[in-house]
Amino acid sequence: GYVTKVTGIRPAFPSVTADALSNGADITVRNRSAAPLVIKGYQHEPYLKITDHGVWQNRLSPAVYLNKEQFIDSIPRDVNAQKPPVWVKISSSSAATWHDHRIHWMNVVQPPSVAADPNSPHLIKRWTIPIADGTTKGVIAGTLTWQPEGHLATYLTGGVVALALVVAVVAAFVLRRRRRHAPVATGVQEATPTETGP
Repeated sequence: GYVTKVTGIRPAFPSVTADALSNGADITVRNRSAAPLVIKGYQHEPYLKITDHGVWQNRLSPAVYLNKEQFIDSIPRDVNAQKPPVWVKISSSSAATWHDHRIHWMNVVQPPSVAADPNSPHLIKRWTIPIADGTTKGVIAGTLTWQPEGHLATYLTGGVVALALVVAVVAAFVLRRRRRHAPVATGVQEATPTETGP
């Protein structure tokens, strides 16, 4: 029932896009610029650096180890968010995908609003992930909501119905075009020309 959604990037970074899986398992950020975009970790330390030709990870960021599992795990002793970053290239892509604990519900116990009324939609929280492009600071913003099963079923059913209508309209259009351009049967057989000599 938990639904994660990216709602925008503030301020707008023209070369940067972000999208998250609806179940909150992963978020993907792409940077189509050579200027590095830095994703901040849980202590506002440099966590990831994304450019149009690669992705780097700060080996000393606690987020590197905390994001390996859905539930927070232990981190090595030498990891320190206060130290200067030690960048390690992890990809030649312009996009980074990772599991971020800020965008999903961490507790095994339901939020109070959901526990009180699980059959209604609820806004659980508005989340942000700090980012920086040089001296320009910003955030990737999003929401975490609760959508009860019946509400999701209605949403999905509506989508299926809409898709079926589109398919039906396209099929009818194609069928009409085929009928319009099909040869008309007259019942008269055309004579086959006979080849004659010169």
